[in-house]
Parts: sequence; C-alpha cells; structure tokens
Amino acid sequence: EPGISVLHRWSRPSEERIFSNPDFVDNKDNRYLPCLSWGWALVLGGGNVATPILARAWGCCIQLLQASFPTLEGVAPEPETIHWPAFGIHDEFDSSAPVVSLEWLGERSLVYLTVTNELIVADTVMMTLLERLDLSGLKLVYAEFSLSRAADNERRKDNGGPLCTTFQNSVRTSDNRLLILCQEEVKSVSILGAKRRIAALEQDGEWLEALALALDHYENTIKSQEDRRRDPEGKRDLSKHPEFANIRRSEDEEWIAKLLIRYLNLAVENAPEPSSRPSTPERSSSKATGRLDLAQSHFQMLAGVCIEFCVVTRRLDLLFGPVFRRFHSVGFLPVFLDVLEPYVLNDKLDYIAPEAMAYFVEHCKATNGIATVERCLLHMDVTIMDFDTILSLLRKNEMYSALCYVFSHGLDDFITPLEILLERIFDGADEGKVLAKRRPDGVPQSQFERYGYKAILYLQHCFNGQGFPEKTPLKPDDKLKSLRPQILRFLNQEQYSPSRTVKKHGQGLKAFGHRTLRYPYTHILLMVDTRATLDTISLALDAPDADFAEPDSAFESIGGWEVEVGEDARTEQSETSDPVRSPDRQNIISMLSSIILPDDDTTSKPMEGLSNLNQSPRAVEAFLDFMAKYLLSGVVRANKSVTYMILERMATRYSRANEPEARQAAQEETIELLTALPRNAYDPDQVLKLVEAAGIHRAALTLHQQGASSWHEGVDHMDRRSHHFRSVIDCYLEDADPLFRKEVFAYAKKECASDVNENDSKSNETPHSTSLRKALCSKMPDLVNLDPILSAQLVAEIFIEDIDEVVNSLVADDGGAAQFQFLNAIISGDLAKVDAVAGPVLNANLTMDHHQVYLSLMAKLHPDMVYEYLSTHDNYRAEESLKLCQQYEIADASAYLLERMGNVSSALQLILQTLEGRMMGLKRTIRGMGAEFYRSNASRQFLSDWNKEESKVTEQQQKQEREVDRVKRILVVALDICERNSGTSTSCSEHGSQLWFNVLDRLINAKGFLRLSKEQPAHAKVMAGVLSQLLQLTMQRMVSSVPLPDLVRKVTTDHSGSRLGELREMVESLLSTYGFEVDVFRGSVKVMHDDVHAMEREHRRLKLKGSVVTSITQVPLREKGAAAGRYGSQKGRVLLLGERGDASFADGGKMKANAVATVGLGGALNRLRSRRAVRNENTISDKTTWDRAGDMMTVSERLYNAGESSEAAEYGERLVGVLGDAENFGYFR
Repeated sequence: EPGISVLHRWSRPSEERIFSNPDFVDNKDNRYLPCLSWGWALVLGGGNVATPILARAWGCCIQLLQASFPTLEGVAPEPETIHWPAFGIHDEFDSSAPVVSLEWLGERSLVYLTVTNELIVADTVMMTLLERLDLSGLKLVYAEFSLSRAADNERRKDNGGPLCTTFQNSVRTSDNRLLILCQEEVKSVSILGAKRRIAALEQDGEWLEALALALDHYENTIKSQEDRRRDPEGKRDLSKHPEFANIRRSEDEEWIAKLLIRYLNLAVENAPEPSSRPSTPERSSSKATGRLDLAQSHFQMLAGVCIEFCVVTRRLDLLFGPVFRRFHSVGFLPVFLDVLEPYVLNDKLDYIAPEAMAYFVEHCKATNGIATVERCLLHMDVTIMDFDTILSLLRKNEMYSALCYVFSHGLDDFITPLEILLERIFDGADEGKVLAKRRPDGVPQSQFERYGYKAILYLQHCFNGQGFPEKTPLKPDDKLKSLRPQILRFLNQEQYSPSRTVKKHGQGLKAFGHRTLRYPYTHILLMVDTRATLDTISLALDAPDADFAEPDSAFESIGGWEVEVGEDARTEQSETSDPVRSPDRQNIISMLSSIILPDDDTTSKPMEGLSNLNQSPRAVEAFLDFMAKYLLSGVVRANKSVTYMILERMATRYSRANEPEARQAAQEETIELLTALPRNAYDPDQVLKLVEAAGIHRAALTLHQQGASSWHEGVDHMDRRSHHFRSVIDCYLEDADPLFRKEVFAYAKKECASDVNENDSKSNETPHSTSLRKALCSKMPDLVNLDPILSAQLVAEIFIEDIDEVVNSLVADDGGAAQFQFLNAIISGDLAKVDAVAGPVLNANLTMDHHQVYLSLMAKLHPDMVYEYLSTHDNYRAEESLKLCQQYEIADASAYLLERMGNVSSALQLILQTLEGRMMGLKRTIRGMGAEFYRSNASRQFLSDWNKEESKVTEQQQKQEREVDRVKRILVVALDICERNSGTSTSCSEHGSQLWFNVLDRLINAKGFLRLSKEQPAHAKVMAGVLSQLLQLTMQRMVSSVPLPDLVRKVTTDHSGSRLGELREMVESLLSTYGFEVDVFRGSVKVMHDDVHAMEREHRRLKLKGSVVTSITQVPLREKGAAAGRYGSQKGRVLLLGERGDASFADGGKMKANAVATVGLGGALNRLRSRRAVRNENTISDKTTWDRAGDMMTVSERLYNAGESSEAAEYGERLVGVLGDAENFGYFR
C-alpha cells in the first residue's frame, strides 16, 4: 500500500503579512485561499542551475520554497533507500493586492493574478517586476466554495455571498505560453524575448526605449549571472582595463554593443548642422546662435547616452574606442569631454584611456583650468593606468598634486614625487622669487611659494600616515614605519643628488643655483616657510612609534648631560643602514642648526645671494622655538651660544606678551628649560643678567636658588652664596602672586634650618651657616612686611636665641612699622593661634625692654590700641608708659595709668575733658556737612541711619562716623573707670556713685557748653541724637552699679530746674532698664521653681516604677527561702536588671549612705523613719492606710508645699540613679 511521508510543514503566514496592504485590511472576512505552483526555476545566487521551487501565494504574501537534495559523492548507494530532499524558504516578497492565481512561466518568470485583475510577471533572479497587464476587460472563469457547510450557511445568513473565490485553475502555462480561461474563450499570451522586443522598438524608431530595455536585459541576464573577472588575489575588477578589450564576450554583449553603435551613427548622421564646426575647445564652449546651440544640445544628449550605456555595460573599450573617435571625427569632442567629467567626479568612471586623457587635459586647460584634471585623477584608479604616458603628461602640465597621487597610489613611491616637486621649487628659487615680498595673509604670490607649500603639505600627510591629498590612511598599516625614515634620509642629504627618474627627464644633470646649497632639499623648504617646515619635521620627531638611530660619538657626557665638545661632526647614514630606523635626532637638529645658524666655518656658510635664513628674524625665532621644545625633552643638545639664544628668545616673548596668561606661559617655559638643563650647559651669570633684565623673577629665582644651594670652600664663595640667598628672597618678594610670595618662608627655613639643627650652639656654627643667617636677618624687615606671623614663626625656628638681634634688625626707615608688626604678632597672640609651640616660646623670650619698645611703637603708630593693651597686659613700666602716653596725647591710656597709680579723680577728669573736646570736634564736623544735607535727610533721626541707607558714603560722612566712634570710645573708657572703682562697702559705694554722677552731669550739661541753641536746627538735632545715645549707654552701665533710689534722687534733685522734655528719654531709659532687670530676676525664680517641681515628679515616678525580677544570677526566686538563704548577706547591694527578669549584683554598688547613716544627724533621721514605719504598721487602721496610700505624696513634697525643705536633702551623699527607701506604705483593696 502507498505510504505518506511528511517532508516539510509550511506554516501559514501571519495576518500582518497576508493583509500587508492597508487597503484590504477592512476585508478580512474574505478568506483568501493559498495558491501553489511547482517549477524548475533560476533564483538569485543559484547561478545557471535550475532548482525545484514551490511558489506559494497567500493573500499579499508570496514565498519561494526551495528543495535541496543531499550530495551522495563518496557514499556507497544503498538499495531501497530513498534520499528525501530538504526544504527551506529561499525568498519572499509582498504583492500590492491579495493573489488569487499563481503560475511559473519559464525558468525565471513567475506570473500571478491579483484580486484587482492585474496580471504581474516577476523576475525571480533580480526580484523585479517585468510586466503588469490589466485583465479587467476579460470575464475569467473562477470557482466559489467554502471550507465547511456550517461556515457557508453562517456566511450566507450574514452577507448572502460565498466565503472564498479562486482563479487558480483559470491560468495555466504551456510551451512558454500563458493560457487564460475566460467564460466564452481561451486567451493565449506569449512572452517575447529581449532581442525581439528591442528589435521591434528599433524598427519603430524608439531608440531610447530600446537602449533602456537593452540595459535592463544586460543587468537581468548578463551582469547577474556572470562571475566577475578579477586578478589572482581578488582585489580589484580588471575587466575595464583596455587589455581586456579582446576578451571573448557573450552573444548578448556583442549585439548590445552593436545596438549602441547603430544608434550613434544614426544620431550623428541626422544631427543638426552647425553654422560653423567647433574644431577647438574655445569655440565649442562659446555661445553661438541658431543651429549651433541646437547641435550642441543634440551632441550633449548623445554623449550622455553613450557614456551611461558604456559605463553600465562596462564597455570602456567601446567608450574610448569607436564612440570617442566618432565624436572626434565630427568635431564635437569637447562636448564629449564636458559630459565625461561629472562621471569621473561622481566615481562612476575611474579610468580614462591615455589618448583620451591627453585630449581631456588640453580641454581642461582651455576651459576650467588644470585643477579639474587633478580632481578627476583623485577619483580614478591609478593602478590600471599607463604610467609612462600619464606621468609625462602630468609633469608637462605641472599637475603635481595628481603626480604625487599617481606615484604614491599607483607605484607606491613617495620620494620621487617629492623630488620632482622640489626640482620645480629650485627652478622658482633660481628665478629670484625667494626674496619676493610675501602677503600678510599668506596667499602665495609665485610658483615658488605655491609649490613650496604643496611640498610641505605633502610631507605633513606622509608623516601623519595619510595619502595625499585625500587624507586616506596609508595601506598597509605598517607602511608609515618605513616611509618616515625614507623621507628623513632624503631631507638629510648634505649634497644635491638627483635620482635616475629626475635625470631621465633632463633635470638634475648639474648642480647650480640653490641646488649647490648645503642640505639643499631641507634648505629650500626652510626658505619657503621656516616655521611650517619645522612643524612638519616635528611630526616625524614626535612620532611615538618612530625608531631613531643611535647618536654619534661627537658628543661626550659631562655631569650626566651630553654636551657638544667639538665641531659639528654629523655622521652620514650609510647605504647599508637599517631602512626602518630614522636618522639620529641630533643629526637632524645639527643639520637645521647649520642651515639657520651657520658658524664661522666656510663649509657651512651659504653662498652669497642664495640664502638669508640667518638674517631673517622670523626664521631664527622659529628655529629657536623648535630647538627649545627638544631641549626640554632631553633628546638633543646644543652648545652654550645656541642655548643662550634660546633663552634670549624666551625672555623676548615674555617681555612682548601683553596678556597675563601669555606672560605666565612664557615664564613657565623658561623655568622648565632652566630646570631641565644642567648648569654647565649655559653660563649662569650671563643667563641671570638676561632674565633679570626681562623681569622674569621666577626664572631668576631658579638660578639664584642653584647658586645659593651650591657648596664650596672659600670666603668669596660664601659671599657669593649669601648674595644668591638674598636675591632669592628678593625674587620671591617681587612676584605678583601673593601665595607664591609666601613660599619664601619655606625656602628660608629649608636653607637655614639644616645649619641650625647641625650646630646646637653658636660656638659650633660654621661660616656658611653664619653667612646665611646674617643674610636672612638683613631681609627680615621685608619678610615681616610680607607676613609678620610667618616671619615670627621662622624666627622661632632659626633665631630663637638671637631674638634681640632680630628685633634690632627690624629698625628701618619705615618708622618702626616692621618692628611693631613682628612684636605685635607675638604679644597679641596671633602667632599662638597658628603655632601653639612657637607663640608661647617667643613670648617667653621677650623681655620687659621688648614690651616697652612694643608699647612705644604702638603709641607712635597705633595710639588707638594702647588702651586695650594696657588694660590686658602688665609687662610694662607704669611711669615710663604714662610719660609716653602723655607725650603722644593718648587720653584713655593716660587715664588708665593714672587710675592704676591711685589717682582716680585725675584719671576721670582727664577722660571727661577729652570727651568734651571730642564732642566739640564732632560738632565742627557736623557743621561742615552743611544744612542742605540734613534738610534732605530730615526723616533720619540718628547718624547711623544715614550710613545704613546711603549706597555711597561720602568722605564727610565717613569722617563724621569716625568722630562719633571716637566719642563713644572715650565715654566707654570713662564708664570703665567708674565701674572698676565701684565697691560693695558704703564708702566705696558712695565714692563710686559720685564718679558715675560726674559722668552723668557732664553729659546732661553738654548741651550748654556745646551751645546747641545757637546752632542751626538740623545740626542741633543731629547732636541731640548723639547725646541721647550717649546718655542711654551711660544709664545702662549705671543701673548695675548705682542703687536706683540714689540714681532717681540725683536726677530729680540736681536737675530739678531742667525741663521734663530734656530728661524724658533718660528717665524712660532708666526705668525701662530697671524694669527689665526685675523681670529677668522674676523669670529666673519661676524657672527654678518649675525645674525643682519637675525633678520631684520624676523622682516620685522612679520610686513608683517597679521591675519584675524572676531570678538573681540565674537562681529562680520561686523556691521559698532559696534566694533569702543564699543572698541574705547581700542586703543593701544594688541589683542590675538583665534580660528575661534575671538580675545580678553591681560591683561596689552598695549604698554609701548606709555607711554614714549610723552617726550624726543622718543616723537620727534613719532611726526616726524606722520608728514611724513600725508605728504606722501597728496602729494605723485600714482606712487611714488607704488614705495615706492614695495621697501618694512624699515627705519632701509635703515640706515643699509648706514652704520648707526636707532635712534629709541636706545630709549624706546624693546618689544619682539609685532609689532610696519608699516613703509611702499601703496597699490597695
């Protein structure tokens, strides 16, 4: 019986694929049946072998299922074994409408019918649509059915129509014909071949349609099926090279080419006749009238068709053969070349035959310029060109960019194009263009400049590993490693030595002109642009992967640094040297130095009139900047003269810099170079003069530090070292950066502290340490002016035993300002805040004479500080200080000293006189402000109000504010005297009150001696406000020292004649101050009572709070008598409650109160308490006990409520956190 085997399960496409066209989404109820068709077909990627393909259409989704049979090569056949094929989806695409019929037509054509009555023919190889026919006029036979009767009935009930419709049996193929079954006839549709269709179009005169169809046929048949001819390595397509013109071509390719030739001949023969034949490019590009424009347009269209056809069919032999000659014969070759140019620039055509290239170059020279040819060459494949022809053409027309491109990409030669380009530069230099004036914007003015910059740009591309001029990376990746040494060795040639390629073309046979210069190739590039050339060479020298040869032996090591010791003895690289290694960097630097900075040797001098690089400031400066870069890195070296020139160049840059950032950069670069170079690489004294003249303080600092750190024996050297040490300090102090200036203290400490540590006493000091200490001592005034605290800290570490010497050295022409700042940093405690060790040590080493000097300088420079100093210190002589204060008229300090000497009345009298004088000065200042100012500010009552509201305070206002502060300060001094002399005894109190009343009388009577009634109202108002503030300040201080009745009696008795308005503010201030103090005291008492009551409540809460104890040291308390018998002796000890009710005894926690309770009053109180407890237990009834327990008040609380205090609170030691015995006994029922 026949069997069934399932070879493949083909799942149904998704709904999105079936209804991929959104126009048919609404008709999802119409169920489309799948359509199947088997066929042997050609598919994409299958070559010329037909394979069985099952095509399926389901809705809009069309899929191709390919059968793949297993290969049986090398496998022995087994009888009765069936090798089934495997299936897989090869390709799929979507239709514009659901498909209702599907059929194969030939090996590569699939025909399907859609619900829109469109018959579509698709190419399964190119996956393109070939034909689209409309069959809506035909009545095709179709079938209607449903999958089940129930579905059909439901469908008819709803819509009254069938469920599915198919045309699968109405379309069939036979003998490459398509048979369509209609209701009344059978239609036969035949597919014509490409040749027949093209021939029909040709006969009808539709040439463009015929050519377009021929191109489609070529792409669909020939191009898609052929294996592209490639070189043995498979790198590039060589079928476009003219050598392949005789390759055997297929029959289709031949008749397609013949079709184009027939069209070309016909188009040329029927072209419009021009009025004059354009035999030259100029005439072809000029505008003519009439038929000439029509003819030119005709040939432009014809050239575009021919070029496009040949490019697509890859028939370059046809394009540059019959087509090119045909256009040349009719005289319209310029038109052909104009149309050819965009194809090259758009990378559609990458080859031009040598004959056509020659005409193309001449045409571009006459029209768009020679640059067009170079642009085109950059888009062409130079590897398949005729190099001899193209190179001679490029050299002849001076297209050096294209020449470099052809040599580097076509011949992998980078040196020859550079040499050819330099030959042209030599010729331009010999023409006298070197000395021509350059434009400021850098635009080249001659061929010498133009080609010179092109050569420099070419070198930059090569050193960066890029192709010229398109900047594409060089291939292979390691090409740059061998290219860089080749170029450097070429540039490093000392004599002119042309290559055979240059000699072959009649150049370089004899050295003349600029070719006779030493190092001619590098020399001529430096003459073009020195800085650009040096920057280009830097690309090679700075390459991280560059490998340079070992340096020659013309230099020897001195002090760890290689220094030139003889003439320039550069060793030439031999021909047998490693081609991968570049020349030594020192040799390259020496070559550049001999060109730009030649010495007196005649062999290194340039010929007269040929080179002036050494006379060009720009060239020399560029070389010095270049040289400085490599001196910093330490890879090269230079003699002292060149090094000095480099430093001189840096100093010039620093002097010329206007921006702070530029000056800072120049200074840092100079310092970095001086740090990198050893001292024997330059003359330190000469360089020091240079940097000091330029004002580079930090560079001079570096040199002076090196001189100060050097150590040699001899008196002269010690003086020299001291000089450098002082100069270092000067360099620090002259720097503009405040933070950097303070680094001088660390430097001085570093230089001098080592000597101090090594020599514990003066007798062991060496001459070197003594000279440095003396030098530092001479600079102490400048250091103190910079920062007195750091200066004092420095003295504490170095001059702790010579404090007198330091203080005396600070006496300078500044009037003692430095000496005062130094002593003030120590005595005021500012040093102690910074250094807790140095401050007290220095202060302890100061004598009474030092303090007296400090006080004299303070009286001279800062008299306002004297009073505070005298009131807080006692290291001074009172009488001498009093004379000093009287000499400088320091009233507050003089009064303090008089008071200290017992003359309180004279002290207060002096202060009050000074107060009156200062109030008179304030009145004069207010009067000088003018009345207009006070009228405009009438709303402001006091002076401080003006200063708060004004955005700009004038000088007069500042002066007025200072006068007010002076008046307040002297008043505070008077009040301090009164307060210090107010005692607790009656006599002292009366004397102290009288002092207060003297001050009060003077302030109340101030309006009288100030004569405010005769002043202008605005001025009087201001003075009255100031006096009111002074009275308020006095009353606030008096309240705490003078009894209120005495104060009220004084005001009401002595000033009873004054008006109430004058005393209103004073009385109000007095009463308000007193009332405020009473409120403060009352509040304090209330707070204290509240705190005591809160403490009592907390105490009671702790006594009433209990904790459950189930065991003591893990011994349960449930057993009767167990705990009592074991721990009876531990009575009175403190228990510590642990986890889960377990308690333990605290070590040393026994109440100490019990130890003292047996004696004295404490013991009596305990005995009384015990008796009361027994009596209460025996005699008090249950009712009484309940009342006492419900009261829950302790004895202390009852005493407190009665206004008394518990006696127990005053005896015994108070234990914190330990509860006493309960004071309430009872129980609840």
